[in-house]
Amino acid sequence: MRKIVSTFVGVIMMMLASVAFAYPAHLNGDSNYILCDGHMGGGYYVDRSSLVVKQYKPPVYIIAVNVVSVPDADRGKTEISDVKTYYFMYRYDQRNMYVPMEDPNSDLDWRYLKPNGTYAETGVAMSAGEMAFYLAYHMRFYGERAGFKDSFYNRI
Repeated sequence: MRKIVSTFVGVIMMMLASVAFAYPAHLNGDSNYILCDGHMGGGYYVDRSSLVVKQYKPPVYIIAVNVVSVPDADRGKTEISDVKTYYFMYRYDQRNMYVPMEDPNSDLDWRYLKPNGTYAETGVAMSAGEMAFYLAYHMRFYGERAGFKDSFYNRI
């Protein structure tokens, strides 16, 4: 009985370890492509070299950055399937992050990204926005409030 329990615990620990370390921190070892999110096998990498501060008017900041999608990144795949430019508006005085409702080049409204929102509400945008702000200003925006641990920032 002890052997069965030990084996079972060992298998569970290996499964958890493989999930925790499945996504490479940098795509193809390139430090310009930093893992910001992994979801259902797909890896999402912020392209550091694409980051542009569109507006710097403290306490309001607007940043644009490209995020590349890599299907099956958790299985070692490295082929980029999509590149999307994300736009973020930050209200530092309120500590609120926003993404455009529609076309980021128009004067349309911005949608608030709650720091404790579900993945369905925030998706990749939350982690990409957090990473973009950190890359631009070397400061955490939501940080622990949104569940971003030191390991998230250590990839940068």
